[in-house]
Amino acid sequence: MTKRFADMSPTSLRDELESDAVPDVNALIQGIGKYLGSLSGGDKTSPLALLLGTCASVLSDLKLRSTSSIDVAIEKEKRERSVVVQGLPESSAVNASERMADDHARVISMLDLADLEQSPAAIFRMGEKSETRPRLLKVMFHSRTAQTTFLSKSRTVTSKFPNVFVRPSLTKSEREAAFLLREKKRQLKTEGKDVLIYAGSIIERSQLEAMKKQVRSSRSHSRRRPPSRNPVSSSSSIRPASSSNSSILHSIPSLLAPQANDSTPAPF
Repeated sequence: MTKRFADMSPTSLRDELESDAVPDVNALIQGIGKYLGSLSGGDKTSPLALLLGTCASVLSDLKLRSTSSIDVAIEKEKRERSVVVQGLPESSAVNASERMADDHARVISMLDLADLEQSPAAIFRMGEKSETRPRLLKVMFHSRTAQTTFLSKSRTVTSKFPNVFVRPSLTKSEREAAFLLREKKRQLKTEGKDVLIYAGSIIERSQLEAMKKQVRSSRSHSRRRPPSRNPVSSSSSIRPASSSNSSILHSIPSLLAPQANDSTPAPF
């Protein structure tokens, strides 16, 4: 089994696997196939032939699952260092290069506002063009630290860009969960409750500072604590330091970025 070193990214791990383990599996499957193809008569139904056929089938299945798992890990790693910008107007330039340059210049302006000294790894629009609204703009950084720093200063960034909203890059299920959470917050506000969304939960505004301390303490503790053999499920919700959980009115686990705008459009 290929050993993954501490500084090896999922992409590097995939390259290592493809250059080492996967070719061996392919050769083994092909070798079994050639051997079985050379058999004749009753040899094709012998116990050895049946066993080898089963082995080839199992190896093919394991190879497919392994490749899929690596691809999932790579996509997750990319999302964790990316943000999505909603509502940023698109350039009207004729040439594609000019439109890309315009997007790049606007992102650089955002980085200046966030005081972030790191050039993005990629900047691109997603989806098909629409006459009614600008396409989403994805910004991929080289590190997760840059992504979290940019998100933490998103209010400063969007204050200079009207009708623009910055969020983490999420999966479809995470976007749907975040949308439901915002809908729940709107409902509570119509009932006269002074609430907001923080760390994936709807809380009373009076509990914001206590919640911030709890989140900082939880993250600091998780960095110091060695990995557990039985990690807590990602479905666990963060709770405030107070013994009473009444201040948390509704929560969606794993959405750790504060939502700053009630008028955020539905996820897409």
